[in-house]
Amino acid sequence: TALRMMASVLGYDHGAENVAIVNSTGCSTVYGSTYPYNPWNLPWTNSLFENGPTDAMGVRIRWDQIGWQEKKLWVIGGDGAMYDIGFGALSRMLSSGMNIKVLVLDTQAYSNTGGQTSTASYMGQDAKFFNHGSAVSGKQEFRKELGAIAAMHPNVYVAQTVTSLPNHFYRAIREANAHPGPAVVSVYTTCQPEHGVADNAAYAQAKLALKTRAWPIFIHDPSKGPRYQDRWDLRGNPSMKRDWHRVKDENGEWEDVKFRDFAVTEGRFRKQFDKEGTPSEILLRSEDDRLAFWNRLQDMAGIDRVIVEE
Repeated sequence: TALRMMASVLGYDHGAENVAIVNSTGCSTVYGSTYPYNPWNLPWTNSLFENGPTDAMGVRIRWDQIGWQEKKLWVIGGDGAMYDIGFGALSRMLSSGMNIKVLVLDTQAYSNTGGQTSTASYMGQDAKFFNHGSAVSGKQEFRKELGAIAAMHPNVYVAQTVTSLPNHFYRAIREANAHPGPAVVSVYTTCQPEHGVADNAAYAQAKLALKTRAWPIFIHDPSKGPRYQDRWDLRGNPSMKRDWHRVKDENGEWEDVKFRDFAVTEGRFRKQFDKEGTPSEILLRSEDDRLAFWNRLQDMAGIDRVIVEE
């Protein structure tokens, strides 16, 4: 869905002949380049798992040499390619100031190679190399926040978004394209077999991830001003001034919607709940981590956190 939506807006805005894709090896190259079903109507090339940004830098340099400065160049990769093995190449590209855009398909795992844990995986997630058992209760490490790290590079436009909010997604792609410099758009991407959800659940899980602070959306636009609160935009998140979003339960009482309400719907967290549905200690630590990141975003956006009694 993210690739289809991105390609449609790029082709519509600029014409297929004026956009090209450098695709790091991963799931998107497997389902996107299997003859004869390649869905791309844009110039497309496949790089190694770890060097998509580096490959794109070479393309960008050559394009600029021959006068193709106006052509748009995008790199596509998963969280393994961008968070981990290709992270150094990505950081180098962002520091270069080159007019290259990046779309990160964040599945919180190495989906193409069997679901191994990555630095994008949530604490408590049951993934290969951190399998739940009597000795290790899921991933013990904190999740890396690539969007926040990318925003600390000079003059980099960053968006974290979901396809279940099309207006926000399309805004992110278009603003990234228009930004005079590097840009990163990270999109929540459901991997049904590794997340343990139904094949038709991607849309619903992305919305739930947003509501529960598992995946807050934001835009960091350095053109908006010199201060953090000028650059960070959290619009689109529910209950922006609160720690947690609130909804009415079946009895009409207000209750917080927390990370545990997202985790309990996915098989990758199944072993973090007992038979009564009580979350484990590591899952509660993961919930605290999600709230802490949300609070940092609120601080950077200049939002005063308040408790609103309904």
